[in-house]
Amino acid sequence: MKKRIAFLSLSLMLIAALKLNAQQAPTTSAEYLYGSVGYKLQLNNKLPMKEGYTLRDFSPVVEDTRQVEFKGLYRNGEKSPCAVIMIYTRLRMAPQYYCIPSADADAELWKKFNASLLDDSENQQPQLQFFAYCIAHLSAQLAMNNGK
Repeated sequence: MKKRIAFLSLSLMLIAALKLNAQQAPTTSAEYLYGSVGYKLQLNNKLPMKEGYTLRDFSPVVEDTRQVEFKGLYRNGEKSPCAVIMIYTRLRMAPQYYCIPSADADAELWKKFNASLLDDSENQQPQLQFFAYCIAHLSAQLAMNNGK
């Protein structure tokens, strides 16, 4: 339970960083779907980038057996991401894709993001703790980019 609270606290830090980088409109359902499912399909099928958007890489967090990459999804002409794609990869496992909506996105998108973090594994505590660390790392990057 403590780990879950720590993860939620760090998620709030990310929300604050995204709020500092406020964009013109919150994450839409279509953008959330692209970040959680569509981006993977795009990569697997070698499709072009979604029209009207660009991706920007943030620094990944890499450990011996796992890593998390972050990609900011930007609407053309906007300086802040409308969503962040989080890609979690473990050694010898297929990547898992998550979409972190903007701070002002509909509550339903945040519920979907929260639900997507949970799987059927018995003990997710180490994975959620790693996610919390990675999201704190992303939050710091977003806050630093706000000053530029």
